[in-house]
Amino acid sequence: MSKLNRQSIRLALTGVIVSACIAANSSAENETNAPPALTLREAATLTLARNPSLLAYGFDLQAADARRLQAGVRPNPALTIEVEDVFGTGDFRAAHSAQTTLQLSQLFELGGKRAARSEVADAFRTQKRSEAETARVEVLAAVAERFVHVVGDQYEVTLAREATKLAEETLALAKRRVAAGRASPIEEKRANILLSKARIAEEHAEHELLVARRQLAALWGATNATFAELQADLFVRSAMPSFDELAGRINRSPELTRWACEKSVRDAEVKLADARRRPDLTAGAGVRQFAGPDDVGFVFQFSLPLAFSDRHQGARAEARALRDKTGAQQAGTELRLRTALFGISQELLHAATELDALEREMLPDAESVLQLAREGMERARFSQLELLDAQRTLLELRLQRIEAAVAYHQFVIEIEKLLGEPLLPESVQSSKPAQP
Repeated sequence: MSKLNRQSIRLALTGVIVSACIAANSSAENETNAPPALTLREAATLTLARNPSLLAYGFDLQAADARRLQAGVRPNPALTIEVEDVFGTGDFRAAHSAQTTLQLSQLFELGGKRAARSEVADAFRTQKRSEAETARVEVLAAVAERFVHVVGDQYEVTLAREATKLAEETLALAKRRVAAGRASPIEEKRANILLSKARIAEEHAEHELLVARRQLAALWGATNATFAELQADLFVRSAMPSFDELAGRINRSPELTRWACEKSVRDAEVKLADARRRPDLTAGAGVRQFAGPDDVGFVFQFSLPLAFSDRHQGARAEARALRDKTGAQQAGTELRLRTALFGISQELLHAATELDALEREMLPDAESVLQLAREGMERARFSQLELLDAQRTLLELRLQRIEAAVAYHQFVIEIEKLLGEPLLPESVQSSKPAQP
């Protein structure tokens, strides 16, 4: 957006603007066939289908499935060939007295280790799904934020063109006054300077709009913004839930859900560490062939480690410490989110109050003042400076209205991003995620 409206913009996701701007069909079209007037829902649909970072999460889930498969696999049996009593001295020279043993052995995991590994893998996959959902929320937040950004730029370009038109009218009026001998040539030169500045500002606003459009299109992998414009009414607002109602939804926040999944992984790791405390049994059976008498005998083997010193106590303590750490981090995150939610809610209320004051009081008065100044200058009752001041005041208030509306919707976006769910049924957050 132009340099006049930077101070009130924040990152986040949309809710309220969607109630007015989602008016068309929501179908993902090819980049070359993008609709001429793009709605927020259509932009979200394109992004969910084509955003590279979201597509990457599908491979994470495939990797988690593979990890789950591997966790449930039983140990392979071992085939052993053993040759004894060879290459010695006397009767044991060469291989005349060799004893050859062929044995098959199998490791038997005890203590539920395989089930515990599978539980860890299942919890890990759930965690990856949670991360994918968090990424979806963040990407939709980016779509909404850039969408609002572009809509605000569209309004600013319109305002810049209006400012140029006013400057042209002022120059024409100054020329008439100078020609009639009712004003100094300074008025004409001053008006001409202001017209040049207005044209430069208009060109800058148009360039800012082009950049913002391309940044929005980049979210669905497009290199150019093929849509003609965005379809949205920036100044439409809907009733918002109270802070108490919003705070009641905080437990469903993607960040808290992520910590809950992390805790499930840690709990499963504790169970696995406890299972590994019990040693595994190795059993085997085979055939031994004696070279001297050329006889055959059977052999059996059983192996069980004696857990005298290593009872996996360090790993078990580590797993419990990491689990407890996760619980503390989850509590800290919840406190931070509640504090942030309150601050954003207050900013949202302020933006709504500012918009109400601008629309109901300040802008109507500024329009009346400009009309009076224009009529007074035509009748030589007011000076050019009074007309220019009235024009500047009206344009600044209209720009302030655009800024306040953008800020309002950005705060709604931020709340929805924090909660991870729509504030209104029409929100972009109700868009369905792309299937991995």
